[in-house]
Amino acid sequence: MTLLPKNTTPLERALEKVLTSYENPSQIPSLWNANTCPKEFLPWLAWANSVDDWESDWSEGKKRTAIAESIEIHEQKGTPSAIYRALAIRGQPDAILIERADYIKHDGEATRNGLRRRGGPDRWATFRLILQRPITIDQSQAILRMIASAKRNCCHLVDMDFTAAALRHNGYAKRNGTYTRGLITI
Repeated sequence: MTLLPKNTTPLERALEKVLTSYENPSQIPSLWNANTCPKEFLPWLAWANSVDDWESDWSEGKKRTAIAESIEIHEQKGTPSAIYRALAIRGQPDAILIERADYIKHDGEATRNGLRRRGGPDRWATFRLILQRPITIDQSQAILRMIASAKRNCCHLVDMDFTAAALRHNGYAKRNGTYTRGLITI
């Protein structure tokens, strides 16, 4: 029995056959849950949930977290909270976001501690990030892409500083161009 009209294309008939022959329809709701979705369907669930930041080489747990957090990130998009959530997915849960990074007025009230720069009222829509964990240059580029999708369009990231996460001589980081010394100026 079909409900399709006589002028249906072969593709539409094939789709009807696939969609009506699913053996266990009780599993369908589990496909829409990041925690219960089968591993092989996670990329499609991420696409359906508009996950902006996705890497195919992530662990299964990280992929599930990215999907689960995507709704919250989209609801809060353009706020510092969305940026913090996205940074946590990228392995930087303790990052510090400094809003109005270039807004110090030259009026004697500001403490010059290097976290903010003088810029005045026309530089209010700036922010900077201080990361507490070392990252590679490739990871920094992925974080920059993620921030671009989570921030407000009128706000500008002026730099990403991870000098607090200094590289140590312990064999973790190689001097082969993969790591920098801790500052990426935008």
